[in-house]
Amino acid sequence: MTSVHCTRRRFLQSSAGLLAAPLILPQRVWSQATAPSRRLTLGCIGIGIIGRAHLQQCLQRDDVQVVAVCEVDTTRREAARAQVDAAYSKKVGADYRGCKAYNDFRELLARPDIDAVVIGTPDHWHAVMAIAAVRSGKDVYCEKPLTHNIREAVELVKAVRQTNRVLQTGSQQRSAQEFRVAASLVRNGVIGRVNSIHVSFGDPARPYRGPTEPMEPGLDWNLWCGPGPLVGYNPALSPRGVHTHYPPWRQTWEFGGGAITNWGAHHIDIAQ
Repeated sequence: MTSVHCTRRRFLQSSAGLLAAPLILPQRVWSQATAPSRRLTLGCIGIGIIGRAHLQQCLQRDDVQVVAVCEVDTTRREAARAQVDAAYSKKVGADYRGCKAYNDFRELLARPDIDAVVIGTPDHWHAVMAIAAVRSGKDVYCEKPLTHNIREAVELVKAVRQTNRVLQTGSQQRSAQEFRVAASLVRNGVIGRVNSIHVSFGDPARPYRGPTEPMEPGLDWNLWCGPGPLVGYNPALSPRGVHTHYPPWRQTWEFGGGAITNWGAHHIDIAQ
């Protein structure tokens, strides 16, 4: 992400930044190769199975400090906060409790000391959160699919251009060596003339028809549904607590997009 120096300078000059300074890890705990002006303060939004993987990767980097997490499930939210504090306590060699946990992503975005956010929520939230993030002065890494529909994509592109922020989506497959080699072979005519490309990725999305079940405590269901329809609560859509499987909201029109926005987002990208 670019504009790091400007963002850092703006943070240091703001009174809110000065108030938040005790939560920033001292320089001595970081690799000496990482200058303060090159380090990003980061917020992670959405701590499901993919969001946890992103969080873990961020905690392993010396050029990033995670200062906030956001999740509508209480158990996942507190587990993420504890994970961040434990990681930095180990790095500092002392008790660290500088990670703030939020239920509402808008509170996280309101912080002037955060340079960038990682969005790993269900698909229907991606565009809304990404647009709000760039408008609040944050750079964004957003999981694929970048948006839930074409209209949202157009609005997100407008917002990024208007704010001059950096936006990247999770199309990391195009950076993998095997795909780069395959694309190079095709571009250089090694396999001959390519007339058509067939992409296979699985089943299309279906309308959500799940039954309504009794609401469980510790989950902000209204905020989970957010810009999507407010359907009756069903734990299959948002399994409670820290889990290790992919919930079926991915297969619904309302909250996901089926295989085309899951594996299709990767494979169609390679075909292009």
